[in-house]
Amino acid sequence: MSVLTFQQRDDPEQFSIQTRQASFIRSQLILLQSRRKWGLVYAFATLAGLFCIPGGMVAAASLADPFVLISRTISLPLASFMIIVGMYVLNDLVDTDLDRANHKKRPIPTGQVTKGQVWAFVGLTNGAGILLAALTLNPVSVVIALSIAVIGIMYSAPKISLKDRFVIKTLAIALAMALCALLGATSTFGLELGSTNSLLPAYIALMLGTMIFITSPFNDMGDVAGDKAAGRRTIPIVIGKENTVKMAIVLAIGMATTSWLFYALGIAGFAASIGVSFVSSLAAVNIFKVLNRTDDTEYVRKKHKLSYPLHVMLQSAIVAGMLLI
Repeated sequence: MSVLTFQQRDDPEQFSIQTRQASFIRSQLILLQSRRKWGLVYAFATLAGLFCIPGGMVAAASLADPFVLISRTISLPLASFMIIVGMYVLNDLVDTDLDRANHKKRPIPTGQVTKGQVWAFVGLTNGAGILLAALTLNPVSVVIALSIAVIGIMYSAPKISLKDRFVIKTLAIALAMALCALLGATSTFGLELGSTNSLLPAYIALMLGTMIFITSPFNDMGDVAGDKAAGRRTIPIVIGKENTVKMAIVLAIGMATTSWLFYALGIAGFAASIGVSFVSSLAAVNIFKVLNRTDDTEYVRKKHKLSYPLHVMLQSAIVAGMLLI
């Protein structure tokens, strides 16, 4: 007879409590795992924002209080990660019926977790993210973290539902990405670091936000049928799939052009502009391949899977560019 069986026989109430606790912890880990990938993308955006200081964080560390700088460096990306994971899980909760109809094997539509466990996860992750921002003792960081959390709630909240609105859906996601980058830039707020280029955070936020406008509508192309049935007005539904592909290609070219403009103005570095141009070119080539197969849902979704590495590559290119300034 197992140890658990003895415990269940001797103290069934305590056994039941421990079982519920184990079940709750397991549910939170399942939800975290389900949206960890995209949480990391936004956390990487915050990491990119940390390198807005010319010479990178290494140079900044020699000019600032190392303890303060390190605490902010650790807290801010974690804050982004927690808030964004909560945002995605909240969206999954609202989309439960649609995901079930589309046979998506996510924890909520497949019944691996309960609604109560999901609401607890959303509250815990958002609360933890805001607390992590507050630990920096930086009011600007707290305001930005709160703004990201509010966008996440408004994105999925039934009566507001930004995700159902034309352009606003993508704009909300892009704004959340840009704010994550700006959150990283606040790591040196209030510290005496000498003269810095105040437009660098804007440059990084613009590049990362534009990439969202390239990849997010591309993702919506694979869900047109379900989104139409749900009454949503995504970019592919309003302007058509082919025009969505063309728009994404133009934006990818525009990213490279804008980056070189920032270089000409002395804001962005040469290495960063090279990196951004390389990644945006890859994005344009990937999207162009879909132009004649916009109705092939499986092919579109297959190509969209490359969006994740494109985001990571873009963020890495920006960080490398900042380090080489």
